[in-house]
Amino acid sequence: MVQTLLIVDRNIELIEKMDDYFGRSGFQTYSCTDGLEAIKKIRVTKPDAIISELDLPRLSGLDLCRELRFEKNDWTPIIFTSTKNEELDAVLGLELGADDYMTKPLRLKELAARVKSTIRRGERCCINEEPIADHHFSNTIKIGEITIDPAHFLVYQNDQPVELTKKEFELLHFLSKNKGKAFSREQLLQELSDHHLEVRIIDVFISRIRRKIEPHRKNPTYVKTVRNIGYMMNEVT
Repeated sequence: MVQTLLIVDRNIELIEKMDDYFGRSGFQTYSCTDGLEAIKKIRVTKPDAIISELDLPRLSGLDLCRELRFEKNDWTPIIFTSTKNEELDAVLGLELGADDYMTKPLRLKELAARVKSTIRRGERCCINEEPIADHHFSNTIKIGEITIDPAHFLVYQNDQPVELTKKEFELLHFLSKNKGKAFSREQLLQELSDHHLEVRIIDVFISRIRRKIEPHRKNPTYVKTVRNIGYMMNEVT
């Protein structure tokens, strides 16, 4: 089955280069030059992944990500492209639920590898598990008051849904599957990505997860800091 890709960038020449490269790599590509048009294209084409510039007219890349994730509950993988001075915005995009970013000038071979890897990770996380009718069934993970439903990409606390971004969910899910075991930031980063981002993003994700699930953030019940190592999911009953 041919995978589809939406490319969103103001630079027509760069779009043409990416169209050509990804077309030769087996993708069917669609493209547009602004964020509002991207929303329309996504609705019609339902791409397997999106490559979006951060600095877009009419609707920025960050706002595009925010609308997809939180308004439309659309978790299509997004890879941001940015200039070096937009790198902090790219990290903010990861917090909002983007999957990756690359700074320009783009290396198309690496970008294609990241797109394929991101699609594979999304399939592992959200497709390869059997659907369940209710989040209380046995293939969920139960830790204290937290219930994780990997088949539906959902987390509940005391039967109330907890809103997490895709990266936050992946991190919480991995720690929960390996509760009682400590992981370094580098190991956790590797679980989220097949290349090296800044390890500080793990602290950002952990802080956001704690804000959403911990009853007492100064003395966490679930996600513990392990001195000189990193983090682990506590074995809460």
